Amino acid sequence: MELNTLQELIQDPTKLVEKITSLRPNEVIPSIQPEDHEVMDETIRKKRQIKGTKVVDGVEIETTDYEEVTRIPSPIEKNIIDWAAQMAAGTPTECFATPQNATEQTMYDMVRHTLKSNKVGYLDKTVVRLMGTYKRCAEVWFTEDCDETHWGVLGKFKKRMRMMLLSAETGDELYLVTNNVGDAIALTRGYKIKDEEDKEVEMLDLWMAGAYLTFAKSEAGWIVSDNRKQSYKKASFVYYSQDRLEYEDIIQKRKRLETLDSDHADQNLATGSPILVASKLMGIGKRGETGKVFEVEEGGKLEMLEAAGSPDSLKMERENLLNGIYYDTNTPNMSIFDAEGMGANTPGITIKLRFLPATLKAINKQTGSWGMGVQRRYNFLKEAMSIINTGIASAVGLDITPKFQVYLPS
Repeated sequence: MELNTLQELIQDPTKLVEKITSLRPNEVIPSIQPEDHEVMDETIRKKRQIKGTKVVDGVEIETTDYEEVTRIPSPIEKNIIDWAAQMAAGTPTECFATPQNATEQTMYDMVRHTLKSNKVGYLDKTVVRLMGTYKRCAEVWFTEDCDETHWGVLGKFKKRMRMMLLSAETGDELYLVTNNVGDAIALTRGYKIKDEEDKEVEMLDLWMAGAYLTFAKSEAGWIVSDNRKQSYKKASFVYYSQDRLEYEDIIQKRKRLETLDSDHADQNLATGSPILVASKLMGIGKRGETGKVFEVEEGGKLEMLEAAGSPDSLKMERENLLNGIYYDTNTPNMSIFDAEGMGANTPGITIKLRFLPATLKAINKQTGSWGMGVQRRYNFLKEAMSIINTGIASAVGLDITPKFQVYLPS
């Protein structure tokens, strides 16, 4: 969509919303919470049927009872996402520049002050996590009043910049509007609020260069409920996305792993405790009696029936599934068993090689959508600082870049 088309559609909000929401087909993002997995769903992992009979009015009829089965979900998808976020953004990104004069130094200091006051060093890991969980998220910057002490020695300015994160986690449906060459020209956020009568109202926010608009859905269609001009020459949002969920390639393996664990637990409940098998039994001591005596007829015997250990094929399949899940997602497998044999004197190169796949994945994020978003954040903040402090407008061209590091345990 070209910018002039977007500006024309703003005059007809209903057509605008229809056009924007049609840009991306509806999709269902699966939940990563273990309690929402298929193994917990009784329509998928059904209760066990127990057939029996009973006599009613002298007539024997069949009965069907249902017995609960074991359900063991796995949080492995959360672990994959957390590892990816920790490796890429666990070490805070450094904002780097080489100012050549006092004006550029002030610009650099104001940008860094803004990043620190918004705790962006901590939020970056959340951004990577949201990308891996929902495919997309966005940060939106806005101006607010501040007291004269906010900027400290940098000066007494009336405004400061604040940032908020938007994603499906907070109930936001995000749509990025791009032109024919792929450049972002607008971001929209669909969400719902409660009105004065406690009725749910659909809302849509739109950010573009020079404007921030809010639309509300009424009985007659969509209407503009707020229209604010912005003095920034750049759009005040940063959009992050990735093509696939962080764990998308291993969903089927995770399902199979949960089924194996649950089935094996059911088997243990049925046969895990030893069962006494007796033949030609004559008598038995009282329950709980110490030194209990069993009497059997001549030729009778007592023996304990115990289930054999789990088949090697079951154990091997489980190990193959786990190894495949970690391998396919380039996630370190750092269970206590996996770490056996690694002592305090393990060489650093061994640790680096062990984490090489995860390191390469982190670098891909730093040089991909997330890294480009961080660079765009810096570019926008330079523009915003030049409006808050007009005296540093000439320093907008200062080259401020992110310096990323990959987290590695020592």
